[in-house]
Amino acid sequence: MPRSARTHERAAGALYLSTHATSVLAVVAYDAGVPALGVLLEVALALGCLGTGVLLLVLLRHHGQARALTFALLRTLEAAVITAGTLPMLALAWGGPAAAGLGDTLVDLHTAAFLVGQGLVISVNTIVLGWLLVDADVIPRALGVLGVAAGVVVLGSNTAQMLGLVPQGGVVAGICAVPVFAFEIWWAVLLLTRGLRPRGHALQGDVVTAPSPAHADAAPTRRHP
Repeated sequence: MPRSARTHERAAGALYLSTHATSVLAVVAYDAGVPALGVLLEVALALGCLGTGVLLLVLLRHHGQARALTFALLRTLEAAVITAGTLPMLALAWGGPAAAGLGDTLVDLHTAAFLVGQGLVISVNTIVLGWLLVDADVIPRALGVLGVAAGVVVLGSNTAQMLGLVPQGGVVAGICAVPVFAFEIWWAVLLLTRGLRPRGHALQGDVVTAPSPAHADAAPTRRHP
């Protein structure tokens, strides 16, 4: 595998892990009453989403160009919605007493952006990525299948939350988010440690012996009595 491709794989894996770290830390910052820090962390989250979209487009376009491009565009949309969702929180941080009176409304706008960006959009791009990985045959098939299934579960969960059928951020939503979390962590670790490699492909450093040209081209001789 070219060294540049391996570098892209490791970078994508690291960015996937960074999106989980920044999303969790942003929630902690908001809950601690430090919205400005939460905004910075969510901007970092958006950049991580954008970076994974670009890198996976480069790595997977030869296995399915339309789906790889679709994933990258959806990842870009997710990053845009996340960034837009930071604006009401930034207004809450900077607005003083005037913004405090609109605090609930601004928080609701941020929650809505979370539901759309890190809920509906991420579920669709996870389905697309899982589908592409299954067909590409460069990872364990179970990982791609998990991605498709996880995306479907989260799509159903977030649609139900949007329609008011289940509480937003409740127990049901948390349980439904577990498969996507498992998929992305497994995917990130695989990118960092193994990379994309067809199943059955020899590991780097394995020695494969082949007959020498002289022996391969030599014609058998017949011994006459």
